[in-house]
Amino acid sequence: MQYDTTENSLQAVFQRLIPLSPAQLSRLRTLAIAVMLAGETHLTKIARQIPTPTQQDTRKRWIQRLLDAPFMTQTYVYEPYIQSILHTYNAPQLHLTMDRTDIRHHDLDLLSVNLSFRGRALPIVWELRATGMTSAETQKQLLSRCQRLIPAGRPVIFHGDNEFGSVALMRWLRQQGWDFIVGQAAKNYARSMTQQVPYQLDELPVTPTRAAYRSRVALTKAHWFGPVNVFAFYQPVYHRNRRKQDVRYYSTSLPLAPSIRRVGKRRWGVECFYKDLKSAGWQLPFSQIQAPQRLESLILTLNLVYTWAICVGRWLCKTSRRSIVDNKPKRHLSLFRLGWDWLVHCIRCQGFVPDISILYS
Repeated sequence: MQYDTTENSLQAVFQRLIPLSPAQLSRLRTLAIAVMLAGETHLTKIARQIPTPTQQDTRKRWIQRLLDAPFMTQTYVYEPYIQSILHTYNAPQLHLTMDRTDIRHHDLDLLSVNLSFRGRALPIVWELRATGMTSAETQKQLLSRCQRLIPAGRPVIFHGDNEFGSVALMRWLRQQGWDFIVGQAAKNYARSMTQQVPYQLDELPVTPTRAAYRSRVALTKAHWFGPVNVFAFYQPVYHRNRRKQDVRYYSTSLPLAPSIRRVGKRRWGVECFYKDLKSAGWQLPFSQIQAPQRLESLILTLNLVYTWAICVGRWLCKTSRRSIVDNKPKRHLSLFRLGWDWLVHCIRCQGFVPDISILYS
């Protein structure tokens, strides 16, 4: 089976954006297409999609050697790639989301900073770490890596849940000139900048039909950081099928307006991204890879393919080709699934694959 058309297209994208040698790019391209066709991350299943007349175990060992290669890092491969995409993305603001998900249950987490884009989130930087809550210092270090890749002068709005709502992180975001919408714990204290009487956030009068908004407040007894704006609304939170919380609390540097909750919903794209990596996509937790370097290199490859698929999916919509993949009257496939299905079709049928690596706003 030959994949010349798609391989040439992907090779052109990689050569233009990733500063590696032709041989290294060729190996990376072969692995990316094999991952795309396998649809899973078990190395045996990926090896079945490599079009070489060798034994299965030989192809599997080839993949393992590539995952162990020194050049398979974010610095050499992914950062130049995503930096170019970010510079071609024309949007009024960049909405960045930060979150954490488990890759191996009770063992390993993936912490990432992502660009929110039309219901999905494109990974920018990430790191693998032991399971558990992250500190503000860890979060700032990862955001500093992300900051180097963002075009200078672009407005940024940062989104995060309670884990990323510390005063230390909000203060750092304000120093960078970034706006933010971050979660707050119900037990946190707040007070008006003009009054000295503190109250807990769970004392705000929130009902299922009425949200609460407070402008120009200071947060937490330990810091009294402000001024920030606070809003709360009724939306039950479930964790492993158990009701955990009824009301959500957020602090923001943005002006309070009826649209603030709609802006905050952009954070949920990262949940879709994690779902695509795991249960609804490549089944990453079942890859059975234990070596940290190999797992990092595999995630690097998945993120390359994921970003390329979203670029292609958006291109299909902009050029009125969406119906070729998704012919329902109402769209039911995400940009990722549109791009992925189209690319697999092109690989199987030697169809036209665009040399595209930009995000259409």
